[in-house]
Amino acid sequence: MRLPACGFVALYAVLLLCIPSQLVFRPLGAPGTPANMLGMCALAWWLAATIGGLNPVKRFTPTRIAVGLLAATVLASYASGMVQGWYAPPDVRQATDEFWTLVPPSVGETTGVMISAADRGLLSFAGWMGIVLMTAEGLRSWRDVELVVEWLVWLGAFVGAIGILQFTTGLNIASFFTIPGLSANSDFGGVDSRSVLNRVSATAVHPIEYGVVLGGLLPLAAHRMIHRWGRPLAALPALVIFVGCFMSVSRSAVLVVGVAFIVLLVGWPARWRINALLTMPFAIVGLRLAIPGLVGTLISLFKNLANDPSISGRTSDYGVVFGVMADNPLLGRGLFTFVPRYYRIVDNQYLMFAVELGVIGLVAVLLFLGGAFFQAVAARRRALQTSSQYLSLAVSASLLGIMVSFVTFDALAYPMASGLTMTLVGLAGACWRLSTVEDPDSPYRPHDLRTAGDRPGLRSMSPVHARGVA
Repeated sequence: MRLPACGFVALYAVLLLCIPSQLVFRPLGAPGTPANMLGMCALAWWLAATIGGLNPVKRFTPTRIAVGLLAATVLASYASGMVQGWYAPPDVRQATDEFWTLVPPSVGETTGVMISAADRGLLSFAGWMGIVLMTAEGLRSWRDVELVVEWLVWLGAFVGAIGILQFTTGLNIASFFTIPGLSANSDFGGVDSRSVLNRVSATAVHPIEYGVVLGGLLPLAAHRMIHRWGRPLAALPALVIFVGCFMSVSRSAVLVVGVAFIVLLVGWPARWRINALLTMPFAIVGLRLAIPGLVGTLISLFKNLANDPSISGRTSDYGVVFGVMADNPLLGRGLFTFVPRYYRIVDNQYLMFAVELGVIGLVAVLLFLGGAFFQAVAARRRALQTSSQYLSLAVSASLLGIMVSFVTFDALAYPMASGLTMTLVGLAGACWRLSTVEDPDSPYRPHDLRTAGDRPGLRSMSPVHARGVA
């Protein structure tokens, strides 16, 4: 891991956000996105560096423990599915007008599809854990973390700009993306509509994913804007991401932004908090004037929850899914094996975790995601520099916003949303590790820095400065 890991993670972000998720390396199927293949390379790199003694992180960290527990449950659910097999009861299948849903699948067909789906789940999981570990342990300084955040923000602005262009012109972007070696596994680039407004997806699979991803990047963009205020283009990425996010015309996007904004307000100093609260009404009015009908449509999405068929459709799935879950309640049936074509679409990722990974797997996922959030919160308290404290706060806000959105859609079915989630988990781990290294009494602090930190006059210095003086 002597190579610049920040460049590796930045490249992952480029592949994740700028290449449409439907463009894949055909032999691997859905896990064959360029970003996920790079993530699998990251896992191989991390394993080789750690086994070879080149990884400076030697102890069990919270990130390693959470990844290990989650990996064990994913492998156990894979084995459970292979041993117990799968079936597709007719009463579980989604009711549609398509003729193929009237023909029940054979046991052989179901088994073949589920084995392939379980294999895809393992490949996707390997890519996710690779980028988590590379980000958490490969970023060596706060400057590296800031650099990765800088890349994420500008790339998010690029995705947001494509969405704004789609929203205003109705442009289908599919014709502009032709990459040798990659082929589309589904249609992409089109523009949907809701309440006479265009719903855009840019390079994402679906408008919901587009909105959630931009909403998750907004706290990072706000952090960058605040700490670069007065410089050219300081506010441009945050503005583009903010406007583009709501062009998804999605409740999930609003939910992500709302939750993340609350976390920021709690952690920001009073002056920032007051400025944000004073700016918010002007931002809403500006959005309303610039895009007539958008704010009203978003408000109506929340006012009519009781009569919204999309909400009733989500909740009506729960009883059916719990019935399937009862067959493998503890270990589940294997990641990605609740295939919508043979079962139904479930717009709740936590419910999908319960079905595919079982109760044990769901607990492991909650520890994995919740642990990452609290790592970022702990880094916010321990970091020595003010900018590092608020960077950790921004990461925690982004992560919690996306975690809450998992209730509203099946996030892991969307490569961009799942990849960004894992990148944020890795960033939270990196913030925690860097903040503990700054603590003179931390067992994770390298021996030479602990020695330097005990000398008079050096305890307040950063690890980089302390190493230089020592």
